[in-house]
Amino acid sequence: MGIDLHKRRLSNLLAHGLFTGLLIHVLILNLLQLSGSHNALVLSVMALIFLACVIYTFYVTVKSGTIHNSTRINHQQVITITAIMLASGVMIYNSYYVPNLAWDTWTVWVARAKQWYFHGLSVNFVQPHEWLKLNESLLNLSSHYPDGLSLIIYPMLYVSDTAKPMLLGLYLVIYGFLVLLMCNRLQKLQAPLTTRLFLVLVMYSTPLMVNHLLLPGYADLIMAVYILLIMLSLLDYNDMPKPALRLVIIAYALMLPMIKLEGWVWLMVFVFSHTFIMWFNIRQRLLILSVMAAVFVLWWLTGGISWDTPFGPLIITPQEINLLNKAYVSFAFTDVSGALIAGLLWQFNWSLLWLGLPFLVVYMVAFKHNKAQQVSHLFFGLALALIISLFYLTPAAKYALDFTAINRVILQLMPCYIFLLFSLLTVFINKAGSSSSD
Repeated sequence: MGIDLHKRRLSNLLAHGLFTGLLIHVLILNLLQLSGSHNALVLSVMALIFLACVIYTFYVTVKSGTIHNSTRINHQQVITITAIMLASGVMIYNSYYVPNLAWDTWTVWVARAKQWYFHGLSVNFVQPHEWLKLNESLLNLSSHYPDGLSLIIYPMLYVSDTAKPMLLGLYLVIYGFLVLLMCNRLQKLQAPLTTRLFLVLVMYSTPLMVNHLLLPGYADLIMAVYILLIMLSLLDYNDMPKPALRLVIIAYALMLPMIKLEGWVWLMVFVFSHTFIMWFNIRQRLLILSVMAAVFVLWWLTGGISWDTPFGPLIITPQEINLLNKAYVSFAFTDVSGALIAGLLWQFNWSLLWLGLPFLVVYMVAFKHNKAQQVSHLFFGLALALIISLFYLTPAAKYALDFTAINRVILQLMPCYIFLLFSLLTVFINKAGSSSSD
């Protein structure tokens, strides 16, 4: 695939191996679901795949003497990993002083995995009104949710019926590798060790993210991980444009809609951001933005379009959007400023982080960046604007006012924002250091 393992940092390889492995795991189980496989066959296939991976790893090790060339120990890397492990230990200690599992973890993600465990992976889940009519389907209130996270949990139940210890371990490993990748990328930007350790402190002390570690099983934290992974992989690809890295980016993008429904939204925002930056020059971008603005103004002034088709109504007006009765949303302004501020500041004790948002916007606009950075900046800006518009202008405002969604949606962008903010901090530290040396 054009990628030399011996030239890659081992911690990066292990991290990306874990995250791509989770996608492959989900895809394989999805295929077995579609084939109507029973649990015994599923376990046999998984065991054969695991055995094949072990044999291949052993073969490569014997043939070349090692999988990865050993290099001298990087003491700063050891310190960073030690800090992450200590923080993970604190999470384990504190986790057993909180309830066993969050209610929606138990009733949604773990519940579905347990139903597969007892009734077979290919069982059909339905909503209450359908369940009353169908004899061979199982009731699950989250039947419309993607299967990804539950498919990750499913094999764990064959080890122990108590899900929390295994979930906690999985989440800490996933989160720890993400923080390590963030630190490695900052090190490439010449960030001092103190800055990277400060990043570790922030990542393991921001309340809502920590809550999702202490009460493992939410899909929002996994969504946040894969959003940032796409960003980091784009930056890696900019440094080393290899086919394998393109596949990694595609794999992480595919994982988004398999975790939660809003993954489709983030995927479309990523595709738009990548296309807009990579395919068009500045003049073309300005032309596209002008056309989009003109179309929006014309749509607003004319009241939009309303068309009855044989397949259902097609309505796109300033009051509502109805796409053939398959997707519907109405528009009405609701003041959710208090809930939004609470979601940004009060629910996260590192409130000063969000005070850095104006400086980050200035940095994005005023400084020159490579295209991978531009894609990351555009994605974050569009995603944040989309969240704000969604809660101010649609019925989703009720989920902001009762705090059932706004915090968790912001959580999905929080690691991305923290990384961008620390990238900005690193640039200023380096500029200050170069100025003082001159």
